[in-house]
Amino acid sequence: MPEPTHIIGTRNTLTIEQSQRIPDVDDKIFLLEPGESPLTAFLTQIGKIGDGGGKFKGMALQKRVVYNPEFTEYEDQYSGVWAQINNGAGYNSSATDLVVDNPGGSIFTKFDLIKNTRTGEIMRVTAVNYSTHTITVTRGAGATAAAAINDNDWLLIIGPAFEEGSKSGDSNTTKLVKVTNFTQIFKTKFGVTETENASKLYPSGNPGADLKYLRAKHGIEQAKKIERAYWFGEKKEVTGPDGKPLRLTGGVLEAIISAGNVQDEASSSLTEAEFRSFLQNYAFKFGSSEKYFFCGNTILGYLESFATGKLMLTPSDKTFGVEVRKYQSSFGTLNIVRHPMFDNQYAGMGVVLDLSTLKHCPLNGRDTTLETNIQDNDADEEMDQYKTEVGLQRVNFEKNALIKGVA
Repeated sequence: MPEPTHIIGTRNTLTIEQSQRIPDVDDKIFLLEPGESPLTAFLTQIGKIGDGGGKFKGMALQKRVVYNPEFTEYEDQYSGVWAQINNGAGYNSSATDLVVDNPGGSIFTKFDLIKNTRTGEIMRVTAVNYSTHTITVTRGAGATAAAAINDNDWLLIIGPAFEEGSKSGDSNTTKLVKVTNFTQIFKTKFGVTETENASKLYPSGNPGADLKYLRAKHGIEQAKKIERAYWFGEKKEVTGPDGKPLRLTGGVLEAIISAGNVQDEASSSLTEAEFRSFLQNYAFKFGSSEKYFFCGNTILGYLESFATGKLMLTPSDKTFGVEVRKYQSSFGTLNIVRHPMFDNQYAGMGVVLDLSTLKHCPLNGRDTTLETNIQDNDADEEMDQYKTEVGLQRVNFEKNALIKGVA
């Protein structure tokens, strides 16, 4: 019997047999200073019930415990119904084989009725060649006569039309997409010497007060570190300098840019017409009719200049400790949150989020904890640290949008 493979040193999640890592699919932190890390505050508190005293009980709907540092979700979406003609010369009124793109032939099924929205002509699909993105149609299937078709004409799928007594049609379904992200380990270390801890210091004058202050302050710092990763992080797993796994969790901006749902103002001012276009074409194109809009002072200034009468405080003024203003538009409602991290190079950026697309995912048993007395045994000091291993679940990011470049 051959000698088994040996793992020299500490076992880790990359050196063990990879099939041992059970893929986590779904399962159902802290509320320190929510104004400093509003996204994390929302994700960890939505679904809980307040007691009126600043505390909340119940289960957070946007929090999910995971059991693998690479955690998984599966996303799906409804099939598209719009496509365009892809033929520079167009087609005459008798052509029956039409090449399409944007997105292509995959959205069509035999017996679909499709409408050329420019000419009004309705056609009935009789065959689809999915490899060449060519649909074969019966022209003038409706009351409107067949007409010449131009390149880039828009086609709308109305729905199928079957003959009486006909058999069932062809199946055309969408495949689930696997979406993964990593948990990232966050640590914030702090401490005092035993001499300092025993001393009376201003302003409290009580021994040990400085360590208590540091615990409160660095708890907030830990939350802010996680918040920044949730916005600006990029997903990656590598072997670190010590030969052990180093993982980075991917953030909101990476996922929105990948989805292509971005309006770039190209270092210009923001007009009401441009903002309305952003809401119509990006922010509310998919998903809920009520979303959150995180932005900095630059965009807030423009909103206040042209949104008089449309901005209002929510009745409670704050949601989970975060001040929220509502913006009512014809396309949907924005809950506007000023984000302190949208500053400097990110001052001209605003992000619309459907919070159902995000979850705060601590690794099992690795949510935020305060570890005390982690100093060396012979050290005349007390060292503490906050430790969290957590990642951001990101699915269906077509529901979210980014506006950038506002100057």
